[in-house]
Amino acid sequence: MLLTYDALDLTEVRGRAPVDVLAGVDAGFRVVDGDRVVYEDPSFPVVELAWSLLRWLDQPDRGDFVFDSMSFEEPGALTVRRQGAGWVFGSVFVPDVASDPVSWGEVERSVRAFTRRVTADLTAVGLDATDALRYPPAR
Repeated sequence: MLLTYDALDLTEVRGRAPVDVLAGVDAGFRVVDGDRVVYEDPSFPVVELAWSLLRWLDQPDRGDFVFDSMSFEEPGALTVRRQGAGWVFGSVFVPDVASDPVSWGEVERSVRAFTRRVTADLTAVGLDATDALRYPPAR
């Protein structure tokens, strides 16, 4: 399972405050299961997604993940739902497509790899990743 994206688009970043970074950084985003693309979006809020995924991982009684973004009217642009003994990745925007079930370990590995990349890419362009991904967000 791979959560990946193209180069960051910083054109909508209006300032250096964490909320500006959360809401302003987009990238072409893809969820890939083997050689199959489960979901893709050419302009996806990857920093906001990383922030949300980190919050979800930190919940001891976590249920399904449903990305509720400032950028989409409908929650669920990315979902990670328990199915049987595993977890499936999908999106409300392509309801007939989902990943094959994966273990919790694979979910966590995929999410942590994605959030590490977001952190590294923000740092590389001079933005404070620690501040942007902190919980609760600084105002």
